[in-house]
Amino acid sequence: MNLRTAAAFGAAFGILGVGSAFATFARVESMGKNTTYIMDDVSIFDNPANANLYSNYLIGGFGAYTDNDMTAGGNKDPQHPTFGGIFSISFGDDNNPDPKFTIGGLFGRINPELAMYLPDYVQTSTKGYVVVPETVTNFDGFLGGTFSSGDAWGLHIYIAHQDGGDLDAESGTYQPNSKAYASIVEADGGLNVQTSSGTSYEASFGLARIQYGPDHHNFFDDGDFTFLAKARAFFTLEAIDGELVPAVSMKLAQAPGIDDKHAQAGAGINVAMDRGFFWLGLDFIWNQLKAHDWVYDKAVGDGAWVYDSRSEDDPHWDKRSDIGGKISFGIERNIWWDWFVIRVGGQKKILYTDCDVNDKNSYTDSRYGICKDDGTFFTTNPLADGSNEDHVGFGFGINIEERLKIDVTVAEDLLFRNPFQGEGRIFSRLDATYSF
Repeated sequence: MNLRTAAAFGAAFGILGVGSAFATFARVESMGKNTTYIMDDVSIFDNPANANLYSNYLIGGFGAYTDNDMTAGGNKDPQHPTFGGIFSISFGDDNNPDPKFTIGGLFGRINPELAMYLPDYVQTSTKGYVVVPETVTNFDGFLGGTFSSGDAWGLHIYIAHQDGGDLDAESGTYQPNSKAYASIVEADGGLNVQTSSGTSYEASFGLARIQYGPDHHNFFDDGDFTFLAKARAFFTLEAIDGELVPAVSMKLAQAPGIDDKHAQAGAGINVAMDRGFFWLGLDFIWNQLKAHDWVYDKAVGDGAWVYDSRSEDDPHWDKRSDIGGKISFGIERNIWWDWFVIRVGGQKKILYTDCDVNDKNSYTDSRYGICKDDGTFFTTNPLADGSNEDHVGFGFGINIEERLKIDVTVAEDLLFRNPFQGEGRIFSRLDATYSF
């Protein structure tokens, strides 16, 4: 089965089906919160070779609308809108379009896997703080292709950068700030190999660099690099009209003051149903986060994460370890009309956490590190904060002639608000794709 056949196979199920399908961040957020066990276009950020499955389409969205500080009758714009597209040129014929060449790009995406290592401020003296600016380039670039066999390769680069300026909150314009510096650069590559039996294998590997001010850095300064690796396979199960999907991933992250290790392994299934689709996954998770001079300071701003750069020559490392599991699921189904689909999904993490604070660190209730004190306890993902990491999601989609698709995530508190006060929000994300 070549990639063109796989794409057609997925499209035969309408909105999704087993195989590949156009999707959006809103769809993923509504039905399970992750793409590990399904094949859709959001997976191009995990394996750039999958960009060859989604050629000739445009994608865009207004961004996340998760601000919970809403006044009655108030309104705020969603944050971090995105737009982009992927385009392909075929060098084959009508019977077999492979080989082909693919190029694409997306503007505005915040990479949460790497942006989590940027603090809000850097402390340079007893009362001196330098803001870590929000990155503004935020660009994903894709380059790939397929061989005559249909097997695919892909390359991806992500650049999120700000150097020498910052957004002035009062005027709403960017102004010079020589101390403002933040940079995330990631490069990765991947393969997608299809077999005649309908089985596919994926693997990707990436290298990233995370830096921030107040000093400006060259790419190879300090040697703090992040390594990422992911692999999964799709095995066809005719008995359930679906697929079995084992998957593994690893992240070894280093940034100023941070040493983070993450490993995850699991298995899932996805099943085509009458006018719908269902998936379920179970994962084992292990994390080990070490940090020095990373503190949450309630006296800075309204409370912020601060990296204290004054003790880089004598670091005192705190350590926080997690081990446990995650169960996640998603379901969608056409109702009433073929062009309308509803979605629901969720995830639950249960982790056993061990905190080990360095004896030389002295914390208070208003200033503390990744752990306030030594101890063990259980943790879980956020219960209900409207983010992509919380427990449940709900949404709907509109499919117009298999070309224009609009996906909406519904605000989780929509049905529990007073409709006469005009408070809150109706939707938390809206994305769309157009294929041509």
